[in-house]
Amino acid sequence: MVYYIRSQEKVPVRFDTQLLDRTLSLLADMRRTVQRGELPPPLQNSYRCDRCSMAGICLPDEVNLLREMDAEKDPNQERKPEGEPEERIRMLLASRDDQVPLYVVGQGKTVRKRGERLEVWSYEEGKISEARIREISKVCLYSSAETTTPAMVELMQRNVPVLHFTHGGWFQGIALGMSHKNVQLRIQQFRWAEDEERSLAIARKIVSGKIKNCRTRLRKYDPDAPPSVLNSLASLSQDAENASNLQSLLGIEGAAGKAYFSRFGEMLKVGEESFSFEGRNKRPPKDPVNSTLSYLYGILVKELFSTLLAAGFDPYLGFYHQPRYGRPALALDMMEEFRPIIADSVAFRLFNKKELKDTDFIKTGIGISLTAEAKRKLISGYEQRMQTEIVHPIFGYKVSYRRVLEIQARLLSRVLSGELSEYPAFIIR
Repeated sequence: MVYYIRSQEKVPVRFDTQLLDRTLSLLADMRRTVQRGELPPPLQNSYRCDRCSMAGICLPDEVNLLREMDAEKDPNQERKPEGEPEERIRMLLASRDDQVPLYVVGQGKTVRKRGERLEVWSYEEGKISEARIREISKVCLYSSAETTTPAMVELMQRNVPVLHFTHGGWFQGIALGMSHKNVQLRIQQFRWAEDEERSLAIARKIVSGKIKNCRTRLRKYDPDAPPSVLNSLASLSQDAENASNLQSLLGIEGAAGKAYFSRFGEMLKVGEESFSFEGRNKRPPKDPVNSTLSYLYGILVKELFSTLLAAGFDPYLGFYHQPRYGRPALALDMMEEFRPIIADSVAFRLFNKKELKDTDFIKTGIGISLTAEAKRKLISGYEQRMQTEIVHPIFGYKVSYRRVLEIQARLLSRVLSGELSEYPAFIIR
């Protein structure tokens, strides 16, 4: 007997030989699909995808649209007949878009579990804050901040990652439960990484997208940018698309970075001489602007590290950045196109609105470091940026920058599985 809730009807079902044979045939088809290791094609505008909890992973409308865009580039592919209406890309609904990271910055801080909440305690001040566990996407611990064992176990059981950072903001490692089961994706990732041509195809798109985003930022926020700089970036983005090997691609990216940072200081609307920008430097940064950029890049790479883990990737094996002990190469790959539109954007806002002051920086014998208050300002500005909603330049719906990172990771997995022919870099308008 089958009961239909909407119509409130009961329909008897007869388990005859024909129905049993049909069921066994469908089960056999499912087993063959699993054994082949190939994903079935996404559904075309199916009502079954509406509010499906897996839509944010499957991305049926997005994959179909990108396939159609590829077909338009290929004259041998069949095109949609003229006059046929375009299919609407449905709004992508995140399963838990209300979850946010918990940052614990400063020495002597401990994260404890009490019921359904996490509490942050300080040795000197006692309890200083709390948050519901179900509203936390990740826990980020800086310097000597720590968690109790009950809190760590609870977070592992809920697949909430705990990330550890040094006092200066360098990403040290991650603690996570048993949530990554996508072995087939990692197998494909290793196969692609071993193939120089395939790796280069992805790297070209990443670097070209980064250069285009740098050029767009200059066009919007540097009205006096020389045409020679803008033309050079446009040319270099095209050169990146046609790079013959990774070495030449590195040279193209370096030339683009030099052109972009030559105008970086012009986008800083500050009067203090201490906040001037003469060029990019790091390890350690020699001025407040570079110190701010390095810290923000560190936050962004850890964001992509956990995003890639959630999508089933190995964050240490990239296609552009080469493998090196302890280097999250794939997270660094994915970060490139987002440096100017997330990290650089946060730095400009904090400096131009005078939220960062001279007292937020500590001058040492070898460089510049951030005070605890400055780190809180950077984290707050970063989170504000990540929660900002924009209209997706390809799909047309509103989505937060944090969700954009996950979409890009999912689209990269579709490239490795063969569903998409090329990686679509995220390029702002």
